[in-house]
Amino acid sequence: MARISNEQIMEIRNSVNIVDVVSEYVPLVQKGKNYFGICPFHDDHNPSMSVTSDKQMFKCFVCGVGGNVFTFLMEYEHISFLEAVKKIADKVNIALDIGPTYRKSNSHLSKYYEMYDLSMKFYQNNLNTASGKEALDYLKKRDIDEEIIKEFNIGISFMGDKIYRMLKANKYNDEDIVESGLCNVNDKGYYDNFFNRIMFPLHDINGKVVAFSGRIYNTTDSSKYVNSKESPIFKKSQMLYNYHRVRDSVRKTGQVIIVEGFMDVIALYKVGINNVLATMGTAVTADQARLIKKMSSDVILMFDGDKAGNKATISCSEELQKIGVTPKIVRLEDKLDPDDYIEKYGLDKLKEHIENPISLIDYKMIVYKEDKNFKNSNDVSNYINEVIKELKLVKDNIVRDLTLQKLSDETGVSLTTIASLLTKEENTEKKTIKVVKTTPKKVDRYQKAYQGLLFYMLRYKEVIRIVDESNVFIPSKQHRYVACEIVSFYEKYGQINMADFIAYLGDKKELVDIVNQLFDLPLPEEYIREEIDDYIKVLNEYTINLEIKRLEEVLKNSNSDIDKASIANKIMELKKGVDNNG
Repeated sequence: MARISNEQIMEIRNSVNIVDVVSEYVPLVQKGKNYFGICPFHDDHNPSMSVTSDKQMFKCFVCGVGGNVFTFLMEYEHISFLEAVKKIADKVNIALDIGPTYRKSNSHLSKYYEMYDLSMKFYQNNLNTASGKEALDYLKKRDIDEEIIKEFNIGISFMGDKIYRMLKANKYNDEDIVESGLCNVNDKGYYDNFFNRIMFPLHDINGKVVAFSGRIYNTTDSSKYVNSKESPIFKKSQMLYNYHRVRDSVRKTGQVIIVEGFMDVIALYKVGINNVLATMGTAVTADQARLIKKMSSDVILMFDGDKAGNKATISCSEELQKIGVTPKIVRLEDKLDPDDYIEKYGLDKLKEHIENPISLIDYKMIVYKEDKNFKNSNDVSNYINEVIKELKLVKDNIVRDLTLQKLSDETGVSLTTIASLLTKEENTEKKTIKVVKTTPKKVDRYQKAYQGLLFYMLRYKEVIRIVDESNVFIPSKQHRYVACEIVSFYEKYGQINMADFIAYLGDKKELVDIVNQLFDLPLPEEYIREEIDDYIKVLNEYTINLEIKRLEEVLKNSNSDIDKASIANKIMELKKGVDNNG
């Protein structure tokens, strides 16, 4: 791979507007000159990430993550600097070859990705053989046509050790093959873990195949689906089915629909509803909830209408509420899944549900009511208390009032009594909340001085010249490196621009992090020459004090009276310099 020049990198960065790129991932709202959105890098409840068009930078004022357009992609997609540059280059049709995309830090995992990619193609190939005809017919009967098969990379596994032999032919060793979860071994030898199943590949958030789910189609088995075991590249709790495929459709609709299984995703995809993710039939984890929020904060849960689906809906909604997302609910009649619902009631009826979802509190009231006998006082009391516990999480005062009124109408209990129960519940919660006081980190005068210099060096070429000519010493090693890089950048390009400078630093993460910290220091945008001079004086004082300490150590260890007198004089002169400096 030819080395990419800094000029190429800056050309690519300048070819896009960071606001356009970030808004593909996070909905942004303009406030004044800047744009704001929910930060995808921490559990953000209010828009705390700012994106500036004039500086071409982003910054979260809560978690501190910030940088230019490349930094955003690196953090969001967990990719390397060069991969981020390549993504932007592709977006604006600039040809760029960065070589293999497996990152150096993950090179030990590349063999597993390769094995899964080969296996996916092998399974797909099987579907087009004579032995795969029965599986192909099964899929067609379920209205899964060739276009859907190709889009979702569906294949078929056969009995035996075909995958094992294929991987061995591609020079993979036995230990890695077993570790991948594709094959296993017993006293009779090695065998494939999947056989006689329709194979659905599972992708990570970057679109790499990391696992499979196999479905029976011509046999009976206690397990309708069998998933890959966890492996070095597959952690079920950290992925969602179809995540890598839905970004564009979620951006267009502004909404993401969560369903239970991948067959639900495919059923909706067949009828043109593409903004869909699946939890793969498991309880939603904190990691998965964060992934959903990264995609959109406007979430609809559309799980099966049976008891298990109700349980999954409540569990998922609670996990999302922990990170500030309150989902809406689509509840399908007759306890049907989306595929069966479309077949029975038609697409228009399903779309009507999606366009008019019910609120989470209304959904929970329906569910909590199902097993209650309203002629039984204890059941009525339990129902009211269950709804009150949910209602305390609702911030919308109108929704709260309407719900309290509805509770009163349903149960015959006075509105005053029910409202008092809500007040009591909220007061009890307040008593249990502990306020943790945080002590702001102290910044000494030397740190304040070199941070101030770097802040203005990143904005004004005049300050770069002043600092460079002063030969001032910066105590912090990493900040010293940043200063040297700023000077080098200026000498090379004759100007300074923070977004371009971060691109120039490339994958020097420690230095990029420092620049991001400097970005939003509470300092005036315009510099005053006297203030720059003061910063330099403070840092010169630091250098003098270092020399005084060194000489005092020499003085302590000296055996010569003449040397001691000379050193003492030098120390006195230096101390006078400090006093004059002050």
